[in-house]
Amino acid sequence: MGHSHSQEGHSHGSGGHSHGGGSQNSRALATALAITATYTVVEVIGGLITGSLALLADAAHLLSDNFSLGLALFAFWLSAKPPTPERSFGYKRAEILAALLNGMTLVVISIWIFYEAYRRFQDPPEILGECGSTKRPGNFEPGTETLR
Repeated sequence: MGHSHSQEGHSHGSGGHSHGGGSQNSRALATALAITATYTVVEVIGGLITGSLALLADAAHLLSDNFSLGLALFAFWLSAKPPTPERSFGYKRAEILAALLNGMTLVVISIWIFYEAYRRFQDPPEILGECGSTKRPGNFEPGTETLR
């Protein structure tokens, strides 16, 4: 036979575990998601236009942030569901699984950045600078602001 976690005869007293402010937390997450999504789009466009690995790498980082924030919002919503007889702890484990998935995503993005950096060391691409001028690594003369 299973056991019950019903509230009859079961009290945590004044030391119960409650974070409160759930709707404020989800609103803050949603606002952060909207802001980072906007920056992601801008950085992807800038990185593609200029060929800048730095912008593309930061956009990938922001993309992982967007994914993490979206996943956190989903896990937050899911973990707020009440316990059932089949799931006596409710869906609280969703938050832990979301954190694991977020960590795995960061590892994959890091591997891509290292691969792309290695590839670019082998064959450095031209990078567009100010006013569409072309700059290749090593063509800048220190002390002057001109390109050779």
